[in-house]
Amino acid sequence: MNTNLRTFTLAAVLAAFAVTGCATTSMRASSQLSDGQYRQAAETYAAAQRENPGDWQSGVRRGYALYKAGDYQAAQDVLRPLQDTSRAAEYARFWAGIAAIAARDESAARSAWSQWTSNRYEIVRVIRPRVQQLQVGELALGPDAARGYAEEAALANAREAQADARYGWRPLSPGRSASYERDAFSDTMMPLTPKVYLP
Repeated sequence: MNTNLRTFTLAAVLAAFAVTGCATTSMRASSQLSDGQYRQAAETYAAAQRENPGDWQSGVRRGYALYKAGDYQAAQDVLRPLQDTSRAAEYARFWAGIAAIAARDESAARSAWSQWTSNRYEIVRVIRPRVQQLQVGELALGPDAARGYAEEAALANAREAQADARYGWRPLSPGRSASYERDAFSDTMMPLTPKVYLP
């Protein structure tokens, strides 16, 4: 009995160390990302993925770091496999599209963004018109355009986070799905700080 208990305890301790190691690697990558060390962050996120292949958040953030480093093709290559992962798809498709727009690759951007979806009201409100422009060939391409669209998404992300903190989700009317009320963003007491659109 004692042998089984010791074996179980040892296995639990090793599992805890493995999880802590993955978290530490991911935290180090996030610190590098916030310091603007995009290449190093991408490499560290890759290490976090090797430690935990199911860590889709590190995958999305690795693609974002590569985009910020200006390596648009590598960013798309990292994000493409994540576009079919249910929890990662929203972010992976968005950033793959942004990287393709920066690279002036309209077909890759259309491929990523044509199936982009989210259940987040503000994000949809801001990004959907860009998707429609892309589908009819009227979306501006290039690094400056991509940066602008990413900033729009970051501002929408901040607005949604602020509304969620202050108001929570409210149904618009009976029988319709829950969303934010239109006047939920009228409060100007707290200035908005754009939040990068990342998981």
